[in-house]
Amino acid sequence: MKYSNSLINKNESVVGISIERKVEKITESKEPITDGAPLIYTERKEGVIPAYDVRTDRFEIAVEAMGKVVKSNVAKREQAAAKKAAEAAAATGTAEAAAATGTAAATGTAAATGTAAAKTTV
Repeated sequence: MKYSNSLINKNESVVGISIERKVEKITESKEPITDGAPLIYTERKEGVIPAYDVRTDRFEIAVEAMGKVVKSNVAKREQAAAKKAAEAAAATGTAEAAAATGTAAATGTAAATGTAAAKTTV
């Protein structure tokens, strides 16, 4: 029976090979070293990539990225609001509601109804 509401976590770690033993094994068998971090090279003309530069202020990169996210969210909200306003104008069928929202549907609805708003709309 397994209880999922327990706050106790079981330590399932495994003791690995020490670095000394690993080096000794590699030197004895004369096999090439396969472990390690990838080397990062860039062309000199490209300069140092900010993601790999230790002198880069990562806060500025994060602020730029969050600025893009905020702009995306604002654009989505504006699209949703415009769509909702257009649907409301289409549902009511009044030119005043469409003109108040500033949507493209305002001119078409106003022209179809022939109201005073249609005559003032350019």
